[in-house]
Amino acid sequence: MVVDRKAHWESVFRKRADDELSWYEPRPEHSLELIRAAMSQGARSLIDIGGGTSRLVDALVDEPLDRIAVLDISDTALEKTRGRLGTRAGAIEWISADVTAVDEVGTFDIWHDRAVFHASIRRSSSAQSRRVVSS
Repeated sequence: MVVDRKAHWESVFRKRADDELSWYEPRPEHSLELIRAAMSQGARSLIDIGGGTSRLVDALVDEPLDRIAVLDISDTALEKTRGRLGTRAGAIEWISADVTAVDEVGTFDIWHDRAVFHASIRRSSSAQSRRVVSS
């Protein structure tokens, strides 16, 4: 059985409230702690892979980052998050794409991926992250 990943995630984000999702965090403190540590070492750009409706971007928009991008396969998730951020959404680059198939998103100092890549695609995720994270 072939699964259409995009259709699957569009359905998930249309049918379920954010707090009904198993990965939901009202405030992603652990991720913020790690990101701030990288920023203290000079990191100034970040891409959040599979950011969906995560609340991480709500906190990041107030951080001293030069560039923030959120990539997700679900347009529905990205629209929900843009709506939640209101006028602050203009400070974010929104990328609607399947990270395993996207060719070019630019380079970033920080690649944040809380739960997108699983063991079955670990090799491709590693190769993709090397193309995106700046040296």
